[in-house]
This record gives sequence, structure tokens and C-alpha cells, in this order.
Amino acid sequence: MKRIILATLISSAFIASTAHSETETSTFDVTAEVAASCQITTNPLAFGAFDPSIQTTGSSALDVACTSGSTGTVTLSSANAWTMVDGVNTLAYGLFTDAGHTTVWDNATIGQTVTGAGLSTPTAFSVHGKIDAQPAAQVSAAYSDTVTVTVTY
Repeated sequence: MKRIILATLISSAFIASTAHSETETSTFDVTAEVAASCQITTNPLAFGAFDPSIQTTGSSALDVACTSGSTGTVTLSSANAWTMVDGVNTLAYGLFTDAGHTTVWDNATIGQTVTGAGLSTPTAFSVHGKIDAQPAAQVSAAYSDTVTVTVTY
């Protein structure tokens, strides 16, 4: 019986020594770069019925969301040099940063600053429009212009 136990122990030791395994380890880096980006949401500015003998105002809003930590400038530009058109008929207007219509908002005079708080946290901007009295304006329901919002960041 002692021989069987001794033989079993020797066999177990031999098997254990041949089943010995080795391991190696290594590491790798995981990296990412968050690129600055902005998203713009706009709404139309509709002045409605315009009485050419008096000034008409209107407003709209736009939202700009930029990646956290980025800073940009929001400017506006007009397809028709700040003039709504209907064929050959024109109707001049202006866009402003304030309800008092004192600070012109365009791509040459002034831009609005946006500081990125994250793409899920937009910064809201009000756009204030004004059409001065234009007694010679022609009757039309289709005056329009296209304003482009640009964020430079």
C-alpha cells in the first residue's frame, strides 16, 4: 500500500512539473481626441404684414452648441445684402443683437461669442430684426432673403 501511495505521489509530482505554464503580460494605451465642433439650430424670422409707412420689428432665436471648452464667434450674413427681394422689388431690413436695435449683427460689424458648454447645452441667441418705414415699397406677399449663420471656432 505504501508503494502505491509513493508511486502516486511521484506520478503527481511528475505531472505537475510537466503541466507548469508560463505567462507574459504587456500593456497598450487607449487614447482619444475630442475635436472642437458646433451645432446650429435656427428659426425663421417672419415680420408678418408690413405697413410701409411705419417701422416694423420682429425677432427670432437661434441656438449654438459647441463642444465643452471651445469658444467661437457667431456671425450672420445675408444672401441679398440685407434686402428681402421679390423679383425686382426690394425691402431693406437689418438684424441686431439687442431689442433696441442699436447693435448691428452681421459678419463684418459684430459677432456674438459662444463658449462651449457641451453639445447638449446650447447657448440661445435672440435675433432682432427691423424694417424701417419704406413708403415706396411695392405690394407683395413674397419678400424674402436667406441669412447664413456661421460659427467660427
